Amino acid sequence: MQDEVKKEIRRHSLSPLSRRDKHSASRKAVIRALERLDLVAMFNDLVEQARSILSIQREEKAATFYKHPDLVVKSIAATRALYEARRINTQQYVCFAIWEAEMLHQERWMSGQYDKELAPISKAIEKIEEENGLKDGEYWVAGEGPEEYELLNKQYSVVLDQNFIELLKEVGLTDLASMKKDDPGELDRLYERGRRSAVHANEYTAALRDIVIRYEKDAQHAASVKAYTAAVTLLGAGAEGLLLLRCMRSKQKACQLAGGLPNKKRPQFADNPTTWTFDQLIEVCLRAGWLVPIETEIGKYSTAGLAHILRNMRNQVHPGKLARESPWLEIEERDYLDAEAIYRVLLSTVIKKTMANDK
Repeated sequence: MQDEVKKEIRRHSLSPLSRRDKHSASRKAVIRALERLDLVAMFNDLVEQARSILSIQREEKAATFYKHPDLVVKSIAATRALYEARRINTQQYVCFAIWEAEMLHQERWMSGQYDKELAPISKAIEKIEEENGLKDGEYWVAGEGPEEYELLNKQYSVVLDQNFIELLKEVGLTDLASMKKDDPGELDRLYERGRRSAVHANEYTAALRDIVIRYEKDAQHAASVKAYTAAVTLLGAGAEGLLLLRCMRSKQKACQLAGGLPNKKRPQFADNPTTWTFDQLIEVCLRAGWLVPIETEIGKYSTAGLAHILRNMRNQVHPGKLARESPWLEIEERDYLDAEAIYRVLLSTVIKKTMANDK
């Protein structure tokens, strides 16, 4: 009996201090989760069917594909199926779907289907151009023409945008039609990310810069709601990105140094910095002279040592490591502020200072 009491006391004294939302593991929550997974599976089945039918139709009507709205609708439906099946993300979906819709929109515009609204505006614009001595092919840079000319151009664009919104609804993209109307800036942002993922997929260095900045911003957002574990993890990932950027900036030198590291530290793929670990990136940057010491009136700091500190803080994201080294302890605000200080030092020395010296 006494042993049972001890076990019960121990169980209560070691229960999690963090509490899970009582609804997160409820029967309803599990049913919703399974319904969502079923929906994804269903769309995965539809994807191949849609692709097969559409590829045949594209081949048969390649030259006139965008003269057939029904085919464009099917193509957009296939893109939507890819999105719902998790084969593409939101930014890719927006890009691919909008591109298809824009091609149909352009076909209608060029074939005169919007002339009822646009023709009077075009004539008024042409009249102003003639009155001001502009010849065919000549035009004013945006914002430099007469006031009436600028207003007419804006009207022309508004008409096109309104027709495009209606077209989006027509082809089943009501979600994007609402975004185009209510938040066009967000639609443009999503489209551009999707476009770059397709057109500039191999521009690793440029993509890395964007990734690092996103990590910085996400870390700040996480810290603002006291999600310090997430914030420190993101800053650690950002610091890893900074070192990777430095190695990509002088790739030949970095790869030579990586190949000369001791066996235990040498990367498996010494010619590809994107595959190196955080630890390996630190070692390469240190040997290259890119992790230079910093001196203040108080003391001298090893940037390599600081990078390792942040690496260790980032590695607390691994639950086994955290359970071994810091059980029950939470990452707190001052940990985040320390991580942010180290990150700022690495940003100012590894990226800004050493790259400036290379020029």
